[in-house]
Amino acid sequence: MLALYETFSVTFEGSGLVRPPGSVIEDSFLGVCIRCGACAKTCPTGAILLAAWNDGFREIGTPKIDALRGPCERIQGRCEQDAQCQLVCPTGAIQRVERESIKTGSALINRDRCIAWRGGVCLVCYEVCPVTGAISLERENRPIFNADVCVGCGRCVYACPAQPKALTLTSNGEKRPRVG
Repeated sequence: MLALYETFSVTFEGSGLVRPPGSVIEDSFLGVCIRCGACAKTCPTGAILLAAWNDGFREIGTPKIDALRGPCERIQGRCEQDAQCQLVCPTGAIQRVERESIKTGSALINRDRCIAWRGGVCLVCYEVCPVTGAISLERENRPIFNADVCVGCGRCVYACPAQPKALTLTSNGEKRPRVG
């Protein structure tokens, strides 16, 4: 049975980390996660890392998605059928959820770094995005991101060829299940 979802705009101390899909609301997550690292070990792209001291004291050792290492493949890829992180979580901090319910956050674009917005030719983010309508192109083929549609998989961030990257994965607009 799937849990109820809410979108949170409340800021928790140390919040802002993009959590694996199915992670319960933050305060519950921090209380339930035993920091075993099983989710990070099983992630096929290596996108799940364990939070360090600079992520916040309460968050140390908890899983977060780092799209610079790889995208979350729950929407498209190796975890489409079953999210490995959801299957191995021993405490329910990461619950099994349907793909259609996932929103870990959204991508933000820095137009000053974006190749297309700086006058070059680049459509990489648009081409790799698995979610219809999350990225559209304006008349000069510059990407426009729709945060309401973006699910926060990080595929665009990982693929972005700009250096430094023009895209950042944030927890903005995340939807997370409640415990119990």
